[in-house]
Amino acid sequence: MSLKVTDLYPLLSYFEECHEGDLLSFTVWLDKAIYMFHYLPSDTFSETERQNVCHVLMELKVAVLKIHATPLHT
Repeated sequence: MSLKVTDLYPLLSYFEECHEGDLLSFTVWLDKAIYMFHYLPSDTFSETERQNVCHVLMELKVAVLKIHATPLHT
């Protein structure tokens, strides 16, 4: 599958608007969200739900870093 810039426009636009194009800023906020998630009251989510959400956030971070490192085709 070949990615095009238009496929990722909403995500790239978010980086530009909310993080001034700073991918590191975005990944730091994801890390903080994962960290804070562990401090929610234990009855808010089951341990499995907590692990699954943290996993999804980590995978999102990895995917964004891969997008950033991969040249896009216009």
